[in-house]
Formats: sequence, C-alpha cells, structure tokens
Amino acid sequence: MREERIDSHHHLWKYSHADYPWMSEGMESIRQDFLVPDIAQAMEAAKIDGVVTVQARQSLSETDWLLDLASQNDCMR
Repeated sequence: MREERIDSHHHLWKYSHADYPWMSEGMESIRQDFLVPDIAQAMEAAKIDGVVTVQARQSLSETDWLLDLASQNDCMR
C-alpha cells in the first residue's frame, strides 16, 4: 500500500510589490503569481497527494481569499 505524500507548507499569492515587499530583487523566480493551477501542476509532477496552504501575509483579506480558493478547488481540501 502506497503512503500518502503531503507537502506540509506552501504559499499561494497574486504577486504585487505592495502586498509582498519582502520579495526583493534577485527573487524573480517567486515574484510572480502562484495560484491553484501552479500548485496542482507541481503536485502532479512530484506525486504529492495533498498540501497544507500557509498564509504569506497576516491579513484577513488573505485568509478570506484562501478559504474561498479552498471551497472552489478539490485539490485544496
């Protein structure tokens, strides 16, 4: 029986410098949107069965946005 593989920490975001000022020059690989299709593709490529989404910002608006994404996407349940 194959064990489930879980990625215990990842982030989703719609990148903007105003929201993520800690993403400085030299971080171009992450200074872009990273959304559900991106994590789904990464999960498939790495044979990951589930993920734990962690906030990248401490804000109610991000909490609401992540909960909304989870309610709409099977890969986030």
